Amino acid sequence: MRKKLFKRGFTLIEITFVAGIVTSLSLGVYTAAMQRGKTVDCLNNLKQIYQAVSMFEQDNDSLPDIKFFPSSFSDPKGLHNVLSQYGARGKVLFCPSLPDELNKYGTNYIWNDTVNRKRIENLSYTWLLTEMTAVSKKIPPPHSGMYSVIYTDGHTSTEPRVNIPQAE
Repeated sequence: MRKKLFKRGFTLIEITFVAGIVTSLSLGVYTAAMQRGKTVDCLNNLKQIYQAVSMFEQDNDSLPDIKFFPSSFSDPKGLHNVLSQYGARGKVLFCPSLPDELNKYGTNYIWNDTVNRKRIENLSYTWLLTEMTAVSKKIPPPHSGMYSVIYTDGHTSTEPRVNIPQAE
């Protein structure tokens, strides 16, 4: 009678251990993919808003007069109200990485009000929009330590906080 040198099969502990490792890796990859997807959605939203801004400028010969951030949903100088006739409405006005509690004013992006009533062609490398959380150093950036930003030339990027007034 020969002794078996190798056992057949795995113990429950071995299977559980391997399953735990695979699950942890899968969740990490899934979480990273979801975060990357939200970042891409946010950048696409900014590009769509930029298209609305461009159409507004073509019709009015200058950028719109928009508040830094609307004081209420019905604020006539809110980004969502000024650009709605140009197609900037609904989910386009919201970064999907920010909590829903920040969506009650019609947008969760902030507008660079120093560009109001100016022509894009007269502005060089100036930011137009970024997430509203960029005004506070106490709130972590929504995109892996970065903020989504769109500039007057129409390009978007994720980068550290733009030069804006800081809230405490």
